[in-house]
Amino acid sequence: MLGVANEDATDLARSAKLSASSFLSRLAVESADEAYPLERDVALLLPADPGLAGTIEWRVDSAQDTELTVEVWSTGRPENYVPAALEYQATVAVAKGDGQWVPVRLDWTPEEPQNAFVIIRSNPSVRLYLSHTPLTGLLAFERGAAAGVSKDLEDHDDSQPVVEWSMKRLVRKTFCFRADFTTDAYRPEQILDGYKRPYGGPHLWLSEPMARDAQPWVELAWENEQAVREIHLIFNDDVNEDLINLHHHRTPFEVIPELVKSYRLEAQDPAGNWTTLITETNNRWRKRVHRLETAVLVKAIRLIVEETNGARHAEVIEIRVYG
Repeated sequence: MLGVANEDATDLARSAKLSASSFLSRLAVESADEAYPLERDVALLLPADPGLAGTIEWRVDSAQDTELTVEVWSTGRPENYVPAALEYQATVAVAKGDGQWVPVRLDWTPEEPQNAFVIIRSNPSVRLYLSHTPLTGLLAFERGAAAGVSKDLEDHDDSQPVVEWSMKRLVRKTFCFRADFTTDAYRPEQILDGYKRPYGGPHLWLSEPMARDAQPWVELAWENEQAVREIHLIFNDDVNEDLINLHHHRTPFEVIPELVKSYRLEAQDPAGNWTTLITETNNRWRKRVHRLETAVLVKAIRLIVEETNGARHAEVIEIRVYG
């Protein structure tokens, strides 16, 4: 259920100490694949964990000397993906020229981690850039019916933010940017926070790109040995993707790229020796439940990601362990 955290007292993972080979600590999408004229307001939803306190640079072309206005809005409720309250605003000068990175200083740290709805106000003299490489936890929006929002929705009107802001033309795309501050949104501890869906943040572990961390792993360790019989894994299957059975469109991929494809589960026995419990090579599912024939005594369990279905990072939402 959305917004309800796991409180299962029999889940051994909840008492484990977490570690990982790496985690993504910097928000950045820098591959410029498509120019985007800034003819309407656009927005980027991103995790403010712990906040947006620093500089975000935007990839920009400008036909003349002008200005760029950027606003940070809170969403009001953790399940919302719309602007609710203005928290910070900045306007910066932009010089004429193409392919420049324009820095904008932001300063918003909420009382608790949540999503930020960052709006870039329209300016016909400016072009942003879109990247076709998505990053989990980020969503791009454009404003107005011209962005592909139907005006024929019977129970909505244009004044409602859910209609005013659309992702329709920006599915699996994001505006090019780079931040100079770090984020805790993808730390390994996120897999034990109890949430299985995005809720005021992505709630998952994201490794560094596998080009740098070839076989990323996340480990659960206990002070005392545990008798383990069952391990539950939840991988990221991009719950924002429009998957329906009406066949009016197809995705360019057969399997959600963010899903882990090949992995193994290893266990450390009380003597410190590591053995392989499970090996999977062609996973296509969000949730996997591995039941062992007999219980094993362990001091630690390690999930090692060998391959994804196309994504650059290893992505794991939750691990549960039962005796």
